[in-house]
Amino acid sequence: MTNHSFKRPALRQRRRHLVRQFFSGWPWLVWFFAAVMVLVLLPGGMYRIRFHGVAERTYEYVSPLEDGRLKTLLVGMGDTVQAGQLIGELDNEALMAELMMDQASLMKTRDKVHSIRYELEQIKLDQARTSSELRTLEAQQARNEDLLARRLILDQDFQDLTPQIEAARELLALYPHVMEQIEERLADAERDAENFNSTTLEELVASQCRLVVNSSGVVAEVLHQPGDIVETGDAVIRVSNLSTTRVIAFMSEANRTDLAIGERCRVIANRVIHHGVVKSITADIRKLPVFTGFSDQLLRGRRIVIDLDDGTELLPGEQVVVVPDISIFEQWFGSR
Repeated sequence: MTNHSFKRPALRQRRRHLVRQFFSGWPWLVWFFAAVMVLVLLPGGMYRIRFHGVAERTYEYVSPLEDGRLKTLLVGMGDTVQAGQLIGELDNEALMAELMMDQASLMKTRDKVHSIRYELEQIKLDQARTSSELRTLEAQQARNEDLLARRLILDQDFQDLTPQIEAARELLALYPHVMEQIEERLADAERDAENFNSTTLEELVASQCRLVVNSSGVVAEVLHQPGDIVETGDAVIRVSNLSTTRVIAFMSEANRTDLAIGERCRVIANRVIHHGVVKSITADIRKLPVFTGFSDQLLRGRRIVIDLDDGTELLPGEQVVVVPDISIFEQWFGSR
């Protein structure tokens, strides 16, 4: 007979069966774990919107303003230099010859000043001598008048002094005009000597014969050695920057609306997050080298310039990832 009220007891699942069933689906666990690790280990982490770029590299080429022979070079490859540091000197024969001619002309002008002063002193001495002679003649003329009144000398002797006295007076009258002309010549010569500024040329020679670096950095390349002839604008050394506060990133065509000028963003470098502001985005689309984390590629896109916040510096050429300064949830499920 069949007992309809009979129920088969439920099978009891043992723990070892549950574990075996769980591990029977291990390929799915491996794939899930691998997917999570790829998202985490990719540059930019789990952010959906990411732009790859590098910390800005800048170079300064130190070159002379005039042709010359490189006399000394005080730095070498890999040396650290500071802004305003002297790194070498040039021999400029043309400027040195001009400086020597300038100094010779200055000496000639000064000799002319001394000559005019001597001439002026001689005129003053002649004036004093003539004035003294005139006083002597006038005194003698007064004595002759007394002697003539007493009939002790002839009238002819008295008249002989009159032309000498008149000539002395006329000569004294000419001295002021002559002295005025000499003083004008002296003033012109002294003015020329004062305006003749050899210091300016000396400073020019010193500035154009000295090679000075304008920014701090490291000597990345030495292009000339002492003894070489260096032409105007020909670089002697190349200096690279030590650090930078600017990032150059690359935005593909498909992401042209994901970041705007003035928007804050995060800059991830070696798993360290920095913050900055988008300064500019180029208007034209071009082929740009982009580091995607796996290999260097050439993609079409725009160049982004990002200024980091104050106090943040990166090494030039350091690979970075730029993401908008919003949460991961908003990037995946928000408006972007």
